[in-house]
Amino acid sequence: MNINLEIIKIAPRTSDSQIDYNTLIFRLELKKKIDLETSKDLWVFLKALIDGGALKIMMDFRNVDYIDSAGIGVLINAAKLARNNKGDIALANVSNDVKSIFKIINLQNFIKTYNSDVEAENSFRYIT
Repeated sequence: MNINLEIIKIAPRTSDSQIDYNTLIFRLELKKKIDLETSKDLWVFLKALIDGGALKIMMDFRNVDYIDSAGIGVLINAAKLARNNKGDIALANVSNDVKSIFKIINLQNFIKTYNSDVEAENSFRYIT
């Protein structure tokens, strides 16, 4: 699975020796489809990020045009893991086709989806 990662600083660093994960948003740009084949790599990547200390993960779905149950399972498990660590994930730029899949299973009630990167970034204001 091809994933682009961008780290967005939302506050200046307080020290050079320690990373303050409360001041960072990890923005993942996902590609084309999240299915049984690609979801395994996505899970390993997300688990490593969260276990490594990432609290705020924004997943950009602008290029995703398909997701299956394996991909949805990864999103749910990643959200649970992030929340257990006092973090969260947000989905941005979700296409109408993918939103319709989420709506059938009420995923938007468990994982917030936003129409833009800015809206998703702003949703992390209250996570400390």
